[in-house]
Amino acid sequence: MKKILIIDDEEPVREVLKEALVENGYSVFEAENGRNGIQKFIEVNPDITITDVNMPEMSGINVTKKIKEMKSDADVVIMTGYGTEDLVIQSLRSGATNYIKKPMDLKELMSILDSLILKRENRKRFEVLKEIIVREEKTLSIGNNITRIWGTVNQILFNLPPKIEEISVEGLKIGLYEILVNAIEHGNLGITYEEKKEALSNNTYNALLKQRLEEAEKAEKKVKIKSVFSRAQLQIEIEDEGNGFNYKELSFLEEPETLLSAHGRGILLASLYFDVIEYHGSGNSVTLAKRFSS
Repeated sequence: MKKILIIDDEEPVREVLKEALVENGYSVFEAENGRNGIQKFIEVNPDITITDVNMPEMSGINVTKKIKEMKSDADVVIMTGYGTEDLVIQSLRSGATNYIKKPMDLKELMSILDSLILKRENRKRFEVLKEIIVREEKTLSIGNNITRIWGTVNQILFNLPPKIEEISVEGLKIGLYEILVNAIEHGNLGITYEEKKEALSNNTYNALLKQRLEEAEKAEKKVKIKSVFSRAQLQIEIEDEGNGFNYKELSFLEEPETLLSAHGRGILLASLYFDVIEYHGSGNSVTLAKRFSS
């Protein structure tokens, strides 16, 4: 059974989360503060940890740092309330995988957790000599099945050099995953943020997704990816076949509070780990780049 650890000093929050998580097949463990949470993490070795960002004794930032020190590939989801946006950004930079705003949308939370479990299931791979790669170019074309994105991410980032810290590698995976989800969901499938929010609240998202998938498959829409890896940098070009969007409005992402809105999630997470994110044309093409120190 999937194990999850909840760290929050508010008992009602833990109770609501526990009930929802148990119903979704998780084995749930709890801690009322950061220090006890670290001890519980050592005892149960959970698949995912959910922690409040603002707690007495030990903040979510320090909880995240400590967990990542003990287990570099651990997944930590930060819970944030109004006015703690800067703390969430710090937590993400410290190694947190994702975040959820209070009051929580449980459907959004389950979607985040499902993607993390899928990522963990796709993490295992053969051991190879990565340091011998000098340059590598890949051209990929994927359909619109979101469950196949983690396999695509692992393919693109397969030969990242061992000298990169593991936390950076995990961050690059998350950032690339989010941008590819955007390319499929908001690009090829044409699902707007407003449509997705309304469908989730009405519990009709699966029906909407199925309908748009059928339309995209009939139109043979693909997401095209080109990646060039060298010892100096990794550059990834992603192009979908949607109508694009006004990427010039991305200047609004400079504000932490706006960064944490649903509209900015994917771009925010990618921007924390990639050095370059540039949209082109009508907005259906984007270039990501990560530079490596010598």
